[in-house]
Amino acid sequence: MKRKIKYKRAKIMFLLYLLVSGGLFLYRRLSYRDFADLSPGENTVKYRVKYLYGYDGDTAYFLFEDGSERACRFLGVDAPEIDEEGHDKAKAYTDRILRNAAKIILEIDPQADEYDKYDRLLAWVWADGELVQILLLKEGTAKIRYLEDYYLYAGYLYQAAR
Repeated sequence: MKRKIKYKRAKIMFLLYLLVSGGLFLYRRLSYRDFADLSPGENTVKYRVKYLYGYDGDTAYFLFEDGSERACRFLGVDAPEIDEEGHDKAKAYTDRILRNAAKIILEIDPQADEYDKYDRLLAWVWADGELVQILLLKEGTAKIRYLEDYYLYAGYLYQAAR
């Protein structure tokens, strides 16, 4: 009799484990689309720009359609500064992505400040339909920083940083 109860209890625990782990798997799969399906939001401010040059791995200068040139700080990520190890690699990687891109879009997150304290535009950077911040995280040339959970692509950045 005790053996049957232990068996039933073990069976129930196993089924609960499957249910919970399967639920977490499905939750993670449904929470974020695949990166390949990721694209700029429909109701956000976007700028089509041309890449001029990079300052470091997370800051670049762009030419806007109105003829102005502005610095842009990539939202949600931080790459090594000029005097830090890894700076040259991060800058070169970002430069290669943006220099080779046929289409670059800067997207303003409605939940974030539009400019930082250095008057740089804060934006999500899209190069040929790929979010540059995700590419930097996957390459290991940047890490998550200054990212609020309610920003548009925060979940995707956390997923890419794993």
